[in-house]
Amino acid sequence: MMQIDNMLMRDLAYTTVREYLVVAAAGAYTAGTISGCNTRKYHGLFVAPQPQLDDNDHVLLSALDETILYDNNVYPLAVRQYPGVYYPDGHALMAGFTGSPLPRWTFKAGNAVIVKELLMDDEENRIYIRYTLAEGPAAVTLQLQPFLAFRNMHTLGKANYQANLAVGKVPGGIQTKLYNQYDDLFLQITGDVVFSNNGYWYYNVAYTVEQERGYASYEDLYSPGHFEVTLAKEQPVIFTAGFTIREPEENAPTFKRLLAARPVPQTMKEHLFNAAKQFIINTDDGIMVRAGYYWFGSWGRDTCIALPGLTLLTGNITAFTNVINTMQAGLKNGLLANAGSGEYAIYNTVDASLWFVWSLQYFADHYSNRAKVWAMYKDALGSILYHYREGTLYGIGMQENGLISAGEEGFALTWMDAVEGGVPVTPRRGMPVEINALWYNAVCFCLEAARSARDETFVDEWEQYPVKIATAFTDLFWDENRQYLADCIQEEENDWSVRPNQLFAVSLPFTPLTPGMQKAVMEKIKNELLTPRGLRTLSPLDDRYRGHYSGSQLTRDHAYHQGTVWPWLLAHFAEGCLRTDGAAALPLLEGLYKGMAATLEEICLYSVPEVFEGNHPYKAGGAVAQAWSVAELIRMEDIISAFEAKALMVNTV
Repeated sequence: MMQIDNMLMRDLAYTTVREYLVVAAAGAYTAGTISGCNTRKYHGLFVAPQPQLDDNDHVLLSALDETILYDNNVYPLAVRQYPGVYYPDGHALMAGFTGSPLPRWTFKAGNAVIVKELLMDDEENRIYIRYTLAEGPAAVTLQLQPFLAFRNMHTLGKANYQANLAVGKVPGGIQTKLYNQYDDLFLQITGDVVFSNNGYWYYNVAYTVEQERGYASYEDLYSPGHFEVTLAKEQPVIFTAGFTIREPEENAPTFKRLLAARPVPQTMKEHLFNAAKQFIINTDDGIMVRAGYYWFGSWGRDTCIALPGLTLLTGNITAFTNVINTMQAGLKNGLLANAGSGEYAIYNTVDASLWFVWSLQYFADHYSNRAKVWAMYKDALGSILYHYREGTLYGIGMQENGLISAGEEGFALTWMDAVEGGVPVTPRRGMPVEINALWYNAVCFCLEAARSARDETFVDEWEQYPVKIATAFTDLFWDENRQYLADCIQEEENDWSVRPNQLFAVSLPFTPLTPGMQKAVMEKIKNELLTPRGLRTLSPLDDRYRGHYSGSQLTRDHAYHQGTVWPWLLAHFAEGCLRTDGAAALPLLEGLYKGMAATLEEICLYSVPEVFEGNHPYKAGGAVAQAWSVAELIRMEDIISAFEAKALMVNTV
């Protein structure tokens, strides 16, 4: 559990690179740095969906400045950055921080010690902040000044004459919205509160991370005024922000109830289970998996890969089936949507449907059985196999040799999908190795499921394909001299880049490779791609290798799959190692898993980022919290534990 003392809390170089994230099941979130200073345009005290506008989140309440007044002294607790200066500088009063089970700050203002605690309501999109006078005088005055944005999280707002600056009075607070198309926001406080309506625009609030990433980084925020309330010992003041009016006297018991229901994670596994909940979002259309924070929505590929770890292994089978059923309803010509839904769905992915099969395969083998899964999902599974065999969108289709080829000019259809100026950074048009490993696995699984369900028609139609696919796979991808697999079979020249995509030919339940080939592939991966944070996307021995992931979007895109490390690959790495080395692989795998514990306190507290740099010290980058990073670490732990339990059982017998 992270506990930070006053010396570190006053060090902005330390506190402005560590972030907290609290998410409501209904989709709203609160996020910022533990210093209290927002450094990203995606940070905000209350960020929530506005489906009447678009399918993005919107920063509504950007910040809430707190000020303590007593004995004729003024103590600002907030921190904000403007060009060249931090103002206010409340970090100078920070005495400590604890990140679990909820973000909790301690401030020392003169003789007064104030504790601030923050949580989200899982039952609705609402934030609660509790202020407690823990030590010092009998009472102090607490001023709270809200800063409003009311903008799409990808944009920045500027002072303008179109904004609606009026506020309405509600019990214990105000009702406000800067623009009419937004939902009303209700800001309410317990106690005998007074609101001073002295609105003002604050110009050029700076977001340093956006500047580092090459984006616009200054915005104007509007403050409609400030609240003032007495904060007395043993009488906490609770602030709420949400879309409905609450009776202020309900805030204290609700806060206590919500806090009591929050688990207090102790182990890495428990923290990962807790983090998994942040990606499961309840929407009007059902449950969705959010791929990452802050800028990712629902992605088909990411969802299918993350589902077992986020739902099945955390005991949320209902969420698994809900998501699977929603996704199969969106199948089009055998393809799952890569992003979007309904009329806005985009199907530019060759692997999402094959990962959908893998996700159902995992469900069948660990939580159900193959006959039942076939009975429930035969139509979807059959549609995927049929369309891949006969040919579908984006040049996706089976060749005469049984392998899958895919690609159209300007599209990156695999998970290595960075595109710059309409040109894929990692062009893999042709027969990518992991797509054909997934294809072989999907055909084999569907055949076994059909046999279990005694579907002889399907078996008769497909039973000749596994041998055909496996033969072509080893003939074309394997090189006896190189002792590893080609990354992509192409018409012009085969791509022999050393990448982690060959891993799936070993890790998936059905593999076309001989044991000797499997062993050689894993050795290649361990020798050139393995790091303490996951697998590199390109060998550092390659001239195109990029060991750093930073800077502008162009710079980052060119490093994204050219050496950058991805932690989600660790679960499949564990499966590959155990398949080829057995128990001898356990010390390595256990060390890798335990070593990842440090990442839970490096960027976004108690979650796992999207990527790390390929070079030491493997600095985190990309999205601060990524669904498949968390999910596959959960699955990695389960893989290791299941292998150890099975070995113990065998030895006991």
